[in-house]
Amino acid sequence: MRFEKLDIAIAGAGMGGLSLAAMLASRGANVVIYDQMTAPQPVGSGFVLQPTGSAVLSHMGLLDKAAARGAVINRMHGKLAGTNRTVLEIGYGEDRHGIAIQRVALFDILLEAAIAAGVKFETSSKALDMRDGERPAIVLDGGRVAPAADLVIDAMGANSPLGHVPAKELGYGALWATVPWPEEGPFHPHELEQRYHRASRMAGVLPVGTAKDGAPRMATFFWSLRNRDIDAWRSAGRHVWIEQVAKMWPETVTFAEIAEPVHARYRHHTRKPIAGRRVLRIGDAWHATSPQLGQGANMALLDAASMMTALENSASLEDALALHLRQRRMHIWFYQLTSYVMTPFYQSDSNILPVVRDIAIAPATQLPLMRQLVSKLVTGEFLDPVRRIGLV
Repeated sequence: MRFEKLDIAIAGAGMGGLSLAAMLASRGANVVIYDQMTAPQPVGSGFVLQPTGSAVLSHMGLLDKAAARGAVINRMHGKLAGTNRTVLEIGYGEDRHGIAIQRVALFDILLEAAIAAGVKFETSSKALDMRDGERPAIVLDGGRVAPAADLVIDAMGANSPLGHVPAKELGYGALWATVPWPEEGPFHPHELEQRYHRASRMAGVLPVGTAKDGAPRMATFFWSLRNRDIDAWRSAGRHVWIEQVAKMWPETVTFAEIAEPVHARYRHHTRKPIAGRRVLRIGDAWHATSPQLGQGANMALLDAASMMTALENSASLEDALALHLRQRRMHIWFYQLTSYVMTPFYQSDSNILPVVRDIAIAPATQLPLMRQLVSKLVTGEFLDPVRRIGLV
């Protein structure tokens, strides 16, 4: 397909929207991103760029930039609070690793690539609906209608209003904060470390590198919290939270003392990927879930790359959409199901599931074959999604 003749309208300047826009514009397509912000900006804290997401950035020629700002992650290590007994230990294997990175750092890299490729931006333009047709159009706030396009992409995340399909909010969210990385320890510079109290409380520390060249190294500190308890948490005051942190994981008290936490809520849904004729959902707008498997941004990058390769290998938009869905559906279905099943073992009010996790699941993951399978699961490489979308 000739990209030079394509008009692409993308709603949402997140990881998926920016990466797809940059890839398509660099091949000659006319791409416009519509975003509700007054200027493009990221939402969220740090995350782990898995080998799947790294493969997409490598294809875009951006992996070296991301690696320079991020922190190499070789292992995920979880212990029970109080006893310090290891109940989660997952390594990447030889010559494999993740890259923990601040969302703002990767956002800036993708934004720079999109601008360099010629992507146009319409800020302060909140998408509310779509106008279907041979050439669909995004309906913006105030009743404005954006110019019609050959393809409309919904990349607005789990709260996307397009299609008005409700998403199930999970009972647990989390407090996230970006804090200075303690160079003198006691945390490991190449690990995601977690502590658990049953399944009702989880805390984690993730080294996430620098926001920009020359900036200090930072960490992401997160603390699970029932969504219904957020008002009580705010009313109780920081000193009560610090006491809770000290009881569960004393080494992280310094983080709680200086953190400016943001409360994140999570949803689980798998919407129909086709929202209208030549209207496609990608990322969390299509498939949202809890962060337990850490796949959100990586899945969005895979969606974007899949649509790009599908367009490259198809004679028409309809053929490209069909190919894209064949490339992505199985991987998405598997990870949505796995996340749905596994999340209650780590975030729920159950007293039984965390016991099963600690005495059965955790030891089983140390068996040689299981270690390999679990590693592939956590890194997002199960079912070989990179090969499926034609990047290798």
